Amino acid sequence: MSWLRIAATVTALLALAVAPAAAQATVTGSDITTWTSLNPATSNDPYLISFDNNPTTLTVSGTATATSGDRVDVVCYFGSSGNLQDAVLESGVTVTNGKFTASNQHLQNIAGHACRLRAVPTGAEGSSDNSDFAGPDVAVSEAALPVATIGGTGLNNGTPYNDYVNDVTFTGYAAWGSPGITPATNEVGCGGPFAASIDSDFDVGNFAIDCMGSLLSNDLNAFGGRSEVQIDGHNAYDPGSAQALFAAAGGHAASQNLPGFPNTAPHTITDHVTWDPTTGLLSSQSDESWVECNGPSEQIQTFLTCPSFVDSGVKLDRDITTSDGGRVVTMTDTWSSTDGKAHSLDLLYDDYDGLFGVATGDRGYQFPGQTGFSEFGPGTDVPGPSTAPGSILVRTNVTAPDGSPNEAVGAITFGTAPSEFRFVSNNEFEEHNVVVVPAGGTASLSYVYSVGYSVSDVSQLALAAQDRFEPPSVVIGSPTSGTTASAATTTLSGIASAGSGIQSLVVNGQSVPVASDGAWSTEVPLSSGTNMITAVATDAAGATAQAQVAVAYSPPPPPPPPPSPLAPPVTCKVPKTKGMKLNAAEKALRRAHCTVGKVKRHKSRTVRSGRVMSTTPRAGRVLKAGTKIELFVSKGR
Repeated sequence: MSWLRIAATVTALLALAVAPAAAQATVTGSDITTWTSLNPATSNDPYLISFDNNPTTLTVSGTATATSGDRVDVVCYFGSSGNLQDAVLESGVTVTNGKFTASNQHLQNIAGHACRLRAVPTGAEGSSDNSDFAGPDVAVSEAALPVATIGGTGLNNGTPYNDYVNDVTFTGYAAWGSPGITPATNEVGCGGPFAASIDSDFDVGNFAIDCMGSLLSNDLNAFGGRSEVQIDGHNAYDPGSAQALFAAAGGHAASQNLPGFPNTAPHTITDHVTWDPTTGLLSSQSDESWVECNGPSEQIQTFLTCPSFVDSGVKLDRDITTSDGGRVVTMTDTWSSTDGKAHSLDLLYDDYDGLFGVATGDRGYQFPGQTGFSEFGPGTDVPGPSTAPGSILVRTNVTAPDGSPNEAVGAITFGTAPSEFRFVSNNEFEEHNVVVVPAGGTASLSYVYSVGYSVSDVSQLALAAQDRFEPPSVVIGSPTSGTTASAATTTLSGIASAGSGIQSLVVNGQSVPVASDGAWSTEVPLSSGTNMITAVATDAAGATAQAQVAVAYSPPPPPPPPPSPLAPPVTCKVPKTKGMKLNAAEKALRRAHCTVGKVKRHKSRTVRSGRVMSTTPRAGRVLKAGTKIELFVSKGR
């Protein structure tokens, strides 16, 4: 499925209307060799941008196999052969001496497309998208302020009330306008971003993200018909929502021509667009004041209750950027107090499908905590999630095969948990947020919108988006680094968290479970000396975070060895010395730990002279070591 921006279509048709009626048969081939754009100046770059307020031009030159005087049309082709479409940059360009130049053509003619730029025989666009006609692939973005003015007559006739930004790459299409612009009445889009993938044929897919984050003048009776922005209990409007508030009736002016209309001083709308020519990615920063009706506070306003507008004391800065090849759009709304007072904001972010692409009753949603896609009828409430960040997955057709190129998958990732969701129909729901802007301060809400063809692809983009709000982190709370442990193990504990959720935690190579609140704890063995302990957390998007602590461990000294068994005490056991010579007896006494006492000599008829007759104490007695032993030695007869 492909979607062609209305303004570009009208321009292309007008170009065809003034082209010559027939092609010159002698144009058989061509090659676009140079394409140069101004404002900003680029040459032979694949990414281009049209700033419509200061019309950007494109000059295209090349060669053609043709007779001088033959003509070519410079055409931007997109889509496959079965769904081929084109936008014409210039018709009827004359070939002279084998060369042609389409000079200073408005780039807006082909804005909003990634396409194959070719010079083809005039009038033969439908049959000339082939290799005979060579040219570059280009992606043409667009930005405009204003893109529309208030029509008719009246006080504010000609006052701009909207801006428009369209970012086109070779893989993604995204566009957005003023937050309060009403999709049904605006020819170039809606307030919140809408986005789709672009395939290899440059066919824009179905829009899973369609007018997300719009802030309209009416909630389509989801909450009684109130404005989608209420400030301090009063309906509030930006230029787009104020313009759509009510039409003229009974001789009274329409809301767009009331005094105090929010795009007249001091409530002017501003927009700053930044474009990266190397990637084709865009960002914009818009600034809008919000007004209230100067009359009775009513749920649904009319010219009777809203004779004029007054400043609400609040303005909105909306920053939008694209990334991931144009398939991801990040939107941050910063609400500011401009009068030095605090303000309570009751916001209904309108997530709408059906303006672009194919809207069917088979659109399905998967809210946080759900495991499948469901359809929802009018008035259905879905409770807000208890935690953030989180993502809502969207499929344009739940009955189509996952990954179908004719359908799409999207994700709405929020950084702050909404209080509730309420469906207007299966194609539209209101996201309810209540915020307080402090006196003189700000309050912000942020969203990331992702698109693709398959649930798995978009789920990964959504998880990565959740990590933008809460990057993966792991903290070791205990012990602190530098701690000295007295035991051979230490208990590590901490917190691991990520916007996408923690998939795994590994501490020194061991898997550790993580509780639902992110807490974890584990025992880690220690070696002697300094131990570097590493915790690595991996989140559901595959990103990692790491923390380390150093824990010193000094084992206690080994206990002293047990004492040896006590040797028996040394004693004097008197040896047998009878009959020994005196010297031998003395040696025997000393070996027995005895001391030689007095030596007495006596006559003996039985013991030879010089030999021991007896001892005192006698032989065999056990005495204290060193006891003196007397020796009685024979003198003979």
